[in-house]
Amino acid sequence: MRRFFFVLLTVTVALAVGMGGMGVAAQETPTNETENETQPLDDDLGDEAEQVIDTETRVMDWSYDSGVFTITLDADAPTKVAVTEAGGFQEGSGAFNYNRFEIPEGESVVTFATRDAQQRGTAVTISTQQSLAQGGGAYLSTGGQAQDPFEAFGGTSGLFTGVTMSVVLAALSAAYVLRQEANGVVEAGV
Repeated sequence: MRRFFFVLLTVTVALAVGMGGMGVAAQETPTNETENETQPLDDDLGDEAEQVIDTETRVMDWSYDSGVFTITLDADAPTKVAVTEAGGFQEGSGAFNYNRFEIPEGESVVTFATRDAQQRGTAVTISTQQSLAQGGGAYLSTGGQAQDPFEAFGGTSGLFTGVTMSVVLAALSAAYVLRQEANGVVEAGV
């Protein structure tokens, strides 16, 4: 009977450890680089644009890495483009980055640094005189990166390590108690 409990306890601990490891393996590691999530749009010239800013200016491609947006723009004529930091704000007040670029006709690449490279998500807005006159513009966003809900416990791996250690210590304690009972059972005499 004692062996049955020990085997059952061992199998339970092995399953608990295995299931905890599966939860950690299923996580994705967030990176600073993003994939462009919008579908390309066709403009009048048949170019594939990532995002249309106005009828003469388009975002052809973009990327984000370590707090810096790299944006490829295409313009039908020389124009001024304004880029404004637009994401990752917390409650309260603060500051944001803003820059104006003069881009020539054709494709140009501009870089724009955000204030905090460690934000969970950031975005920029892009506008021109024409887009503002039309009441709009474009934005590019890295999206919010999910916060670890177990951060207070040392993250997901810390939580599963703690749970695993608790299960193992409980199993060892149970095994010790069972061994002591088998060796030291004394009948009380009346």
